Amino acid sequence: MSFSEIVGHEKVVAALRRALRSGRLAHAYLFVGPVGVGKSTTAWEFAKALQCPVSVDDACEQCRDCGKVRERTHPDVVWVEPQGKQILVEQIRELQRRLAYKPLEGLRRVAIVQAAQEMNVQAANALLKLLEEPPEDTVMLLLAGSESSLLPTVVSRCQKMRFAPLPTGLVAEYLEQRAGWDPETAGRIAPAAQGSIGRALLLKEEPVALWGQEAREVLSSILGSSALELLEKARKWASSRQEALARLEVMRCVVRDLLLDGVKGGPLKTGPAASSRAVQIKWLLDVWEMTGKAVEALDRNINQQLLLENLLVSIRQRAAALGEAASQSC
Repeated sequence: MSFSEIVGHEKVVAALRRALRSGRLAHAYLFVGPVGVGKSTTAWEFAKALQCPVSVDDACEQCRDCGKVRERTHPDVVWVEPQGKQILVEQIRELQRRLAYKPLEGLRRVAIVQAAQEMNVQAANALLKLLEEPPEDTVMLLLAGSESSLLPTVVSRCQKMRFAPLPTGLVAEYLEQRAGWDPETAGRIAPAAQGSIGRALLLKEEPVALWGQEAREVLSSILGSSALELLEKARKWASSRQEALARLEVMRCVVRDLLLDGVKGGPLKTGPAASSRAVQIKWLLDVWEMTGKAVEALDRNINQQLLLENLLVSIRQRAAALGEAASQSC
């Protein structure tokens, strides 16, 4: 694999290749974007190109250095990821120790910090010192869901590379051509992935159809649900961060389908059902917006159960408010 195999993100790849050709490399890069859109893949391909002594702006895929980075055994490429839920200060101090030495085999030292937003305060401060006085012949790559989840002083010392969600068609194409999915499955799951190949691969392993049915049931019965019932539903959906994120993406797909039905004139048996079609569509648009904000918040490492609790209760409150306003206007 090389830069040419990365799905999408042409501007990011072009910028990295220009830096390699010119030799004007930043000492630290911040890759920012949603989970599963290609930040880790791009970081490893960049690390490979940084170590490759043959190619100027990419990995040759033939030399020993490319092979070792590909197998993740290169002594000059250091990988840091959360231990449990956090990146600890001890991990950053170990990173400092390793980066202090000259490269053992490669052209430079490369550090990849996965889920940098998971650093605790002490770890973030330790990393800041490393960024303020970067070792020679070192490139650091920080990967995070959003820059707002990091210390501003850390962000300011990095060159930012933004990874946007991939187009649905590109995700479906990847699933068919590279992952070997059948077109029907790829076409069904790609929209729910919301531009993330990683999420699409996760969704295939989960009962997406069942989740979609549950989301429809929740929306159709939201006004008849008690707060306790909604809290219990949120607890069930928040069994893991990945499942919570996938559930939110599935709900957005359900809301989108309901909106399309409404635009086409189909029946809308959801939300403030006694209200006019216009009120129901207004409510669905509000649900779409609230759910999208919840996805963004979850990417920023907000507590998933609390987030889902607030979301479901807010959806119910909005339905009740719109229904009451509609009845008073009659």
